[in-house]
Order: sequence, then structure tokens, then C-alpha cells
Amino acid sequence: MDNLISNAIKYSPFEKSVFVSVNSGLDLVTFTVRDEGPGIPEQDRIRLFKKFARLSTEPTGGEHSSGLGLSIVKKLVESMNGCVYYRDNATGGACFVVELPAFTSAEIKQGAVERTFAF
Repeated sequence: MDNLISNAIKYSPFEKSVFVSVNSGLDLVTFTVRDEGPGIPEQDRIRLFKKFARLSTEPTGGEHSSGLGLSIVKKLVESMNGCVYYRDNATGGACFVVELPAFTSAEIKQGAVERTFAF
């Protein structure tokens, strides 16, 4: 989440907002990070989660980007049996969604979470 939120801040113009939401259902927990920046051009979207991917959108404060953040996010989320994806934002900007399986208290006590999250 730290990477997604820091990216939203890094690529948003000064005095624009970043929105973070969490929704929990019976089987799924969904985290959404949305910003009011320029968004991600169509031609860049196929490279979003690849290692060392440098996109055409520039950070608004001249910050440096290694191109590793989103690939690390994807690896971590998938290791927890989840998925991460980019979604078009109707009001402009970028929107990233992380979906992770929800666990019950019984599953946590049984150690199911530790087995599922093993790297």
C-alpha cells in the first residue's frame, strides 16, 4: 500500500487529492488508491507491473523512479493469493486496486494465513 500511495502522491499535481479506500466482504478485501494526476496513457499500461518499467508520465516534483515499485507490489500481492490491477478512473487520474482473500478468525488461529502468505 505504501508504494501505491506514494506513487499517487508523486504523480499528482500540487494541491490535488489522493483517495484511499478499503472494502471488506465475506471472501475479499479490496484496497483502492485513486489520484487526481494525469493518469496512465494507454500505451504504458501493458508495462505497468514489469521490472524496471519507466512510463511516459513524469513525477510532478522531479522525483526519481527505479521502475521496480509496481513489480514488487504485484509480487507481494500475488504471494498472498491476491491480485493488483489498474482501472480507468472516470474523473481522470490513476486508480489501482488490490484484492486479497479475506480470512476468518478460525483460519487465522489455525495458521492458514501463515501458510497462504509464505514466500
